[in-house]
Amino acid sequence: MNIDTPLSILAGISAKTFYQEYWQKKPLLIRGGAKDIELPISADELAGLAMEEEVESRLVIEQGDTPWQLQQGPFTEDTFAQLPESEWTLLVQAVDHWVPAVQALRERFNFLPSWRVDDIMVSYATEGGSVGPHYDQYDVFLVQLAGKRRWQVLAPEQYQDTNLEGTKLHILDIFEVDPKQDYELEAGDILYLPPNFAHNGRALDNECMTFSVGFRAPSVQAALQGVTDKLCEEVDEKNRFAAPEPLERDHHAQIQVSDIDHLRNKLLDLIDDPALLAQWLGETMSESKYPEYTAQLNQKELDDVYTQALRGDTFIRPGDARLSYYNEHSTCLLFCNGQSLAIAAELIPFIEAICDQEEFDFSGLEINQHPQLAETLRFLLQHQAIVALPFEDE
Repeated sequence: MNIDTPLSILAGISAKTFYQEYWQKKPLLIRGGAKDIELPISADELAGLAMEEEVESRLVIEQGDTPWQLQQGPFTEDTFAQLPESEWTLLVQAVDHWVPAVQALRERFNFLPSWRVDDIMVSYATEGGSVGPHYDQYDVFLVQLAGKRRWQVLAPEQYQDTNLEGTKLHILDIFEVDPKQDYELEAGDILYLPPNFAHNGRALDNECMTFSVGFRAPSVQAALQGVTDKLCEEVDEKNRFAAPEPLERDHHAQIQVSDIDHLRNKLLDLIDDPALLAQWLGETMSESKYPEYTAQLNQKELDDVYTQALRGDTFIRPGDARLSYYNEHSTCLLFCNGQSLAIAAELIPFIEAICDQEEFDFSGLEINQHPQLAETLRFLLQHQAIVALPFEDE
């Protein structure tokens, strides 16, 4: 991708300008960035999805049995029938996992690293509906695809991080409106918010549907713990604290600065390993949101689907497939749904083609053109990065 090319999803702004001026720096209102995107799921269909057992969903009723009443799905038709006429919001998580058309919306944001995107949450709200002023610890694009919503935004230094008591939601108890960051979004508009920018959204009509494209942002502490866990899988018992003794120590009970420096350098040497860090980052960021739906195929299942691939059956990359790679010199680490495989760098174009397309026909693939190609294809099939379309009788 040419980062200087104007992007329609950014209303003509280039990726380069977005990176330099907005990404993780300040909000951006994108008028008409999604004007060419048709509504991929209706409010009624979203409600139907929220009635499914395996789908994560919530209802927030501002004036319910308690202020900011929170209900967890799955819901029933009676639940929706008993809702008030206004001031409630339905939120459904990871709709791109269930609805292919929403997956297509997600891929409009591939000017950013696809492996950092978490999922797309969809909310429907009646007039006045809100989930209260709050902040997210990750980047988010708020894509308005139906109705209108007003967003009021505060920078991190403009609010105190204190919660409203008596609710299960993380709602800021004080939110002073900044008139310079007060936006009314219509269908087709997008609002980008960096991490920790507080925002308060309120529906302005009964057709309000917002698609929130959120990004994964593990804490540095979580990264340290994860890398440490990997380091501790194999312990070198000979690599121990062994600080050289200084020529002078004021007292036998004293720990000196040189002792701390020795320990610090020992620890830094352990994590100063790009391959180890890449292994943790790739596996963590490629973990499936719902691993039960991307379970590893057994040997017979793998053999059967591999035969299907070679005979030219149609395959697709499902919305919950998470793929990325890290290459250094002549080797490459391929990550798929939390698993990894070391492959030759010559196979990177094949991986990029899998990541860039949604439907595949492998009948023309020369499987013997590279000694690792068959292994790589089987790896992708085994971990369900690509799956066969169900066969339909005519």
